[in-house]
Amino acid sequence: MAIYRQIHTTIWQDNFVGDVLTEPPEKLFWAYLLTNSQTTQCGVYPFRMRQAQFDTGLTGDEIKSIINKLVQYEKIKYSTKNNEIMIINWLKYNSARSPKVAAVIDKELLSIKTLEFESEVIKKCLELKYPIKTKLPDENTVSIPYGYPIDTISQPEPEPTQNQNITNTATATEPTDENQASAAPDVYTYYQEAFGVLNSFASENLTQWVKDLGSDLVIEAMKRSALDQKGFRYAEGIMRQWAKKNLKTLEDVAADDVRFNNNSRPKRNAGKQEPTPDWAKPGYVAPVEEKTPEQEAKEAAQLKKMMDQVKQGRREQTV
Repeated sequence: MAIYRQIHTTIWQDNFVGDVLTEPPEKLFWAYLLTNSQTTQCGVYPFRMRQAQFDTGLTGDEIKSIINKLVQYEKIKYSTKNNEIMIINWLKYNSARSPKVAAVIDKELLSIKTLEFESEVIKKCLELKYPIKTKLPDENTVSIPYGYPIDTISQPEPEPTQNQNITNTATATEPTDENQASAAPDVYTYYQEAFGVLNSFASENLTQWVKDLGSDLVIEAMKRSALDQKGFRYAEGIMRQWAKKNLKTLEDVAADDVRFNNNSRPKRNAGKQEPTPDWAKPGYVAPVEEKTPEQEAKEAAQLKKMMDQVKQGRREQTV
């Protein structure tokens, strides 16, 4: 079933789009956030940096800068820990008054990883009187003090100093220990066995893919590439297709392979088979036609006439 997202035609006359998003890449990315294949009915969805770069043609730095701007102007919220984006006014402009649509939101709420986003979606639905069944979590169940934050939400920050800019740039270009830990060591080992030396750039790229798809799918893509005697770029092409299809586990990949194989098989000719004529069957004997005396007499007369004509022609030749 096709999925559609509605955007009002006046978006290009919107003050925010016209006055704040002054650069074409900013307008493009804002439209992308509202229409990409990961969007949901509730307005919260997983965001994959690598896929966004591939879809929009923007660099990672450009996307990060635009995200910070959208967060600053309270158009979106972004969880760096869970890689989730929330379009703040999504539910306001995408009605969920239909019970069927509300049921979809109830289902999507189960997959939201960021607790703050989940609570805000529920509150907004209740405010707009959308008939969802999910209730707000009991505040008493989350009142236990923890020694560490449950989640990290991107919020507007003061302009960094020059030294801070240098530090942040260095941090963004080098994989952190936390990111390295999130990827199983087998991923890096397999890369080196299949494709050679793993430099810092390739390591960062690989870590991002693991963050997007998980180590199991990354290893599977590299295996398929190695079996076809291809490089890592080929594996990236496989992973882009999986990400676009929202495949998250090896079971999802296996099911997708089955669908592909079934669609690739030539279909048998289901047309009706013509019956074999009698004369083409083994042992066929042509039927003998029985003639009446009148037919035999007529044929004999015709034969005699033909013979007389032949004899007459011979006489004329001898004379």
